[in-house]
Amino acid sequence: MVIPEKYNTIIVGGGIGGSAAALRAAQNGQKALWLLGNKQTRTRSRSQWVMNLDNIIGYHEDIIKSQVLKTLKRGKYLDAAELVAGEHYHINNRTIIQNTVERIQKDYPLVVLVEEEAVKLVKDGERFVVGTLTQSFSGTAVVLATGVMDEQPQIRKMGKTGGIEQSPKWIYPFANREQILYCIRCEGHLTKDEAVAVIGFNEVVAELAMMLYERYGNKVYILTNGAELQVSQNRQKILDHYDIKIVTEPIADFLSEGVKQLHGFIYEDHATVEVKFALVSLGLYRVYNGLARRVGARLMDEELPKEKRPVWINHKGETSIPNLFVVGDAAKREDEPMMKQVYTAQEYAVRAVDVIDTRRRKRMREKVLADS
Repeated sequence: MVIPEKYNTIIVGGGIGGSAAALRAAQNGQKALWLLGNKQTRTRSRSQWVMNLDNIIGYHEDIIKSQVLKTLKRGKYLDAAELVAGEHYHINNRTIIQNTVERIQKDYPLVVLVEEEAVKLVKDGERFVVGTLTQSFSGTAVVLATGVMDEQPQIRKMGKTGGIEQSPKWIYPFANREQILYCIRCEGHLTKDEAVAVIGFNEVVAELAMMLYERYGNKVYILTNGAELQVSQNRQKILDHYDIKIVTEPIADFLSEGVKQLHGFIYEDHATVEVKFALVSLGLYRVYNGLARRVGARLMDEELPKEKRPVWINHKGETSIPNLFVVGDAAKREDEPMMKQVYTAQEYAVRAVDVIDTRRRKRMREKVLADS
């Protein structure tokens, strides 16, 4: 297969980390390739399920809405102003990613976008070769922003054909409507003063339940969905003191208006728990580290299965393989903990691309001096 001309940077991943890396490469004047993945790979990403980013300064809808309302009111478009004032505009990962794609396509012709999944990564001397099912690309440096996927609750529910289906798919409509949540830092504040369930069965679940109660005054339930709760005696004492109820029965259905609004859960014994929100905390289903493993990059957490091990990075976001960087949830440092947040994914993406750009410009200057 013929390998096209070499890129400065190849970015793999269509989530928030990949978007930040691609935009930075574009703004740095790099010739870059951005492999966003296909529709199927994008739905695997945790970023697709975080529907609200108003916990981050600068992302709140009222920043733009206030400017639009001033324009409409100045032009005497009062009916339109009233309509805009009553609307809720989600600022989430999906909208940010789409905006980044549009900006790059409009203003940065040196950046090539390809909506295919990267399935191959090879180190060939001083370059990398990244391949999809249909073509291959060559680059000096690679940024992997492939992310992770959370474990989803398996729910035994009556399907449309009349039989019982055990599947995680039943939870997805409510995740899309921001009632099933995945990030307490991103979305926990949405639950303030509301009844909320935490789905899971370990120490992390107990900690999240206590945090919800302590921060927001919630009525909190822990739903283990058929498993036994595994927590320390001290945490159990605190759960009891906060009157956090533990339900161990398997979830059989949802209290809802169709699939539009979550009102709670129904159990196999027909008991119900009424909540407005649920937070899923079942750990990681997979770390998408396959491409990094192909070139022998070092992984962390040896006690875990290889498909759940994060990729080791240094403070620059660089792996044990020179010029291979991993940003976002798939990465881990051993010298300090990393918060798995939108803003830290962006920070490491920018940091990685700036390191690549510094090395690129150094080579350019060395060539000028050598030729002079």
